[in-house]
Amino acid sequence: MLKLKKNFNKLNYFFYLLLLYLFIGKFYVNKTKPKITIFLPIYNKEKYLSYTLTKLQNQTLKEIEIIAVNDFSSDNSLQILTNFSKNDRRIKIVNNDKNHGLLYSRAMGILYSSGEYLLNLDADDEINGEDTLEYLYNTILSSKADIISFNALDKKRNNIIKCIRKNQYLKQPELYLSIFGKNDVIIEYVIWNKLIKREIFLKAYEDFKEKIYNGNWNYFEDDIWNILVNRYAKSRICINRLVYIYNYNKKSLMNSRNSIIEFQNLIYRHEMYAKIFQSKNEQKYLIAEYKFLFKRLLSQKKALLLLNNKNINEQIIHIFKNFMNNYNSSKINYNYINNFLNSINSHT
Repeated sequence: MLKLKKNFNKLNYFFYLLLLYLFIGKFYVNKTKPKITIFLPIYNKEKYLSYTLTKLQNQTLKEIEIIAVNDFSSDNSLQILTNFSKNDRRIKIVNNDKNHGLLYSRAMGILYSSGEYLLNLDADDEINGEDTLEYLYNTILSSKADIISFNALDKKRNNIIKCIRKNQYLKQPELYLSIFGKNDVIIEYVIWNKLIKREIFLKAYEDFKEKIYNGNWNYFEDDIWNILVNRYAKSRICINRLVYIYNYNKKSLMNSRNSIIEFQNLIYRHEMYAKIFQSKNEQKYLIAEYKFLFKRLLSQKKALLLLNNKNINEQIIHIFKNFMNNYNSSKINYNYINNFLNSINSHT
């Protein structure tokens, strides 16, 4: 009986030890969880990487995570990342198995992240000020917002891009409606001027998922991210502070466009609009997208015809014929569209 009692006491002892271990472990995990994850899509950025990473390391907020997504770079980007990650455990490298494009790389940054809030940073850009991430984190916590947007400097044009409705705390449905401007077009279209709650990004990813794994998408995907995160967020605040510095890089995706991919991306963008805007109240946004697509293609008609890409031409013809069959708007010149489609047809 005495032996049984001793064994019972030992079991109690080990049980309490186990509880203590689990409690300490949970406390440690919560304490060390990154407050902010910065994810960087990277393709051949060896010229900028060391500077960008060093500036992030010097931030006063130390509880950060840096997810560097190497999109099959052919320069020394991976070697630079490897050298930095050896000396800083906060830097984690994700290597794509081939060159997938910007959309895929951004998605990988989101999926591999573990921070409470996420910030997208292009590898040739930078965060302004060493205390900026700390300020953003404290502000988003105190405001209890899901998104905090901020100002950005376009260095090439020496122009400050201001976030919309500064110092206003927006809740739904005003938050969602605020991204649309005159004529129902998207006016809030970049993703890199925001700190966003991770779970909001993950919800957006689920809607985006099919397109993420379908083709090389480098252009016109920012506004889709914006539509989705502003749809799923409960609140957003805009602060009048310069946070993001957009550096000019003549070799960047935006300044060295691939025409075939650009036109294909326009089609992807349209297909996502059609998927998102399905309610009657949102049809006006889809019509605005058709107008944008038509205007964009018309302005580059010669380039499109020179491509002589049968697959792209057929998809564009299908899109506009579908539009003409389903919508009736007096603001659209259908004869103009018909002539445009016939000109494409003649070159297919």
